[in-house]
Amino acid sequence: MVKEVTRKPIKIVMVRRGLGNILSVPTKKLKSFIRKRALLGTDEISGDGKNWIQIDRHYQLRKFFPEKIEENFPKVKRSDHTGELEVSQIPADIKNKFQQVADLLNEING
Repeated sequence: MVKEVTRKPIKIVMVRRGLGNILSVPTKKLKSFIRKRALLGTDEISGDGKNWIQIDRHYQLRKFFPEKIEENFPKVKRSDHTGELEVSQIPADIKNKFQQVADLLNEING
């Protein structure tokens, strides 16, 4: 005879921010707390207090967080041999805006 394993829905989860206090939050309130920014994507959540996951990585909650801003910007790195900063893949419109700002600064500084 095969027993089916059924899970009861979790009613309350634990939330922690860094090494700070652990709060008990009703699962029904998670969505509204995220929208009000009372909970951040970097906060961690657990149903048992042993296994923790960052909230914006949880498969049911990640859709409530915008994509990470850093992914939409070009990467900046320091060149090893010259020590100068290198920017990769700058979109043309942003490059033009940077050039306009640089031109204005040159004009102001004479």
